Amino acid sequence: MIKAIIYDVDGTMVDSEPLHVAAWDKALQLYDHHLNDLSEDLRATMAGKKPAVIAQEMVQDLKLTIDSETLLMKKTEIFMELIKTDLKGMPGIVDSIHRLKQAGYKLAIGTSLSREYLTIVLTNLNVQQFFDIIVTGDEIKNGKPHPETYLVVAEKLGVNPAECVVIEDAQSGIKSAKAAGCVCIAITNSNALPQDTSLADKMISSHDSLTKEFIEKSLRYEKVRT
Repeated sequence: MIKAIIYDVDGTMVDSEPLHVAAWDKALQLYDHHLNDLSEDLRATMAGKKPAVIAQEMVQDLKLTIDSETLLMKKTEIFMELIKTDLKGMPGIVDSIHRLKQAGYKLAIGTSLSREYLTIVLTNLNVQQFFDIIVTGDEIKNGKPHPETYLVVAEKLGVNPAECVVIEDAQSGIKSAKAAGCVCIAITNSNALPQDTSLADKMISSHDSLTKEFIEKSLRYEKVRT
């Protein structure tokens, strides 16, 4: 029996990927580089990782002469300005949260993001009151694809990971959810870099598909696309 729904945030609740891409690119431009200068493998696996890890990998990949903390600080400054005016929720996300809460599920968030950024997201969507548990990157030692994020969420909710459905958009997040023993539903995002979602139990193209009936069918582990 599914008892809890756990949401990722970037690319899942909010369409923030284009803003992250723009912020990273602007930050790299300060050091005479562009995002496209990164290796293809790094660009394909950035989504879902802790920002500090991404910054470290960028510095190593481009052999930058600055430290990763400086790069991340510049990117964060740029990003926090962008989200003040350009951050948008994913289609159907607010109705989905209302609907699943009314269906009796516990709702939680498991993200690599900072508490500061997440507060802006939840205020923007006006859904703070619907979540029983929130776990951010500040509280996690091992970021996605390590299972720690979703194991900690399940523990705080007081449920077994197998009783949780995780909503994710990124390859690293899907790996994290499955490694934790959760059911995982992948949501596609046309504005983000293509992700390998083959490990997900089900796939959807919109939060409108997330109903109690659909969630319960996820227990069958059938890979279907809606």
